Amino acid sequence: MRNSILFPLFGLLLFSACNNKKSENSSNESSDSTTSVSTKLPENFYKRLEGTIAGKKVVMHLQKVKGEFDGEYYYDGSWLNLTTDTIIGKDSLVLLENSFYDYYFDKEAKQPHLTLKWTGKGFKGKWESGDKSKNYPVLLEEKYPVGSYAFSAGIYQDSTKAFADKPKSPTAKISFEYLKPKAADESGNWLNNQLKRISGIKLGNVDREIGFKKIADEYFADYKSEIAEQQENDTDRGFLQWMNYDNNSQQSLAYNDNGFVIIDFLADAYTGGAHGNYSSTMYCLDVFNKKQLTLNDIVKIDSNTLQSLLEKNLRKQYNIKLGDKISSFLFDDYLKPNENFYFNNNGLAFMYNPYEVASYAQGQIVVFIPFSELKPYLIPAFASRIDVK
Repeated sequence: MRNSILFPLFGLLLFSACNNKKSENSSNESSDSTTSVSTKLPENFYKRLEGTIAGKKVVMHLQKVKGEFDGEYYYDGSWLNLTTDTIIGKDSLVLLENSFYDYYFDKEAKQPHLTLKWTGKGFKGKWESGDKSKNYPVLLEEKYPVGSYAFSAGIYQDSTKAFADKPKSPTAKISFEYLKPKAADESGNWLNNQLKRISGIKLGNVDREIGFKKIADEYFADYKSEIAEQQENDTDRGFLQWMNYDNNSQQSLAYNDNGFVIIDFLADAYTGGAHGNYSSTMYCLDVFNKKQLTLNDIVKIDSNTLQSLLEKNLRKQYNIKLGDKISSFLFDDYLKPNENFYFNNNGLAFMYNPYEVASYAQGQIVVFIPFSELKPYLIPAFASRIDVK
């Protein structure tokens, strides 16, 4: 995991409290409106988009914070991830597309990309394969049907120097990319509290900026303590080469329909060593019933059957031949379900973070089980909500 001190990746709350007099902070939140007809995209936003790519119906979640776009979309299977390639202007951009499986099979492969132009109500453009041999039209419109929710997106950033009087001092940086419901009704207020909880803000802190500042101050206090400890034990100050620390988190949407909101909480940090670490925690929120879903709310299935389905789809999605052991790909010769699950209209996925079941170099392992294979085990109320046929 980490060299030196370990900063938590999920709650970001386990730091000793202390005042920090040399930090700088800023908070920047989007104010875009779902009724806006501006042909210029705002600085920060979240948009739920419906439409077609190559004539296939898709749902896309797209966020932009501080000039960087990322998101994902799905049609008849698992998610395809989107990241910034080129920002052409205030209304046009190019996004790169990849899946979790692409990362494992060929990190050097040319990725498909989407060239999009904002129309004021959605995007028009084209999808093009990595080798440019195929291209299809893209037509998307921003929509929030009943059971989906509009959000603004923002970011809070802060930093401190290890040595305030040295221009080239190492620094520690922290950032929180967050979502905030636009509605102030009962559902919006419940979602707002859940999103603050996910970021590590105690519900007593009403204002996000106050909550984020408290976490940042605790993080910086721990950083200064680590600096002081290293100074005592390293007289030539060689430790300064790796004391530029980072701790970042991002909330993004994986699903926003039928009264369900799924938050992907991505946390990454660097505290010295060869590389940092990162992980995603998936939060499946049932807004209608004001609860966070457990796996038992979705399927009633024994662990052996679910493990069998996981291993079957792992082999299929990561091209592990029947004659090969799963341990040729993972640490162990089996794959057990965990609590880090999420879903869309087509199936249920399990997320395994680096070092959980495989090496850091293999990245996150995601196994997607189609609902067609889970249909006998689905909880009827859940299946009805998302209209599993």
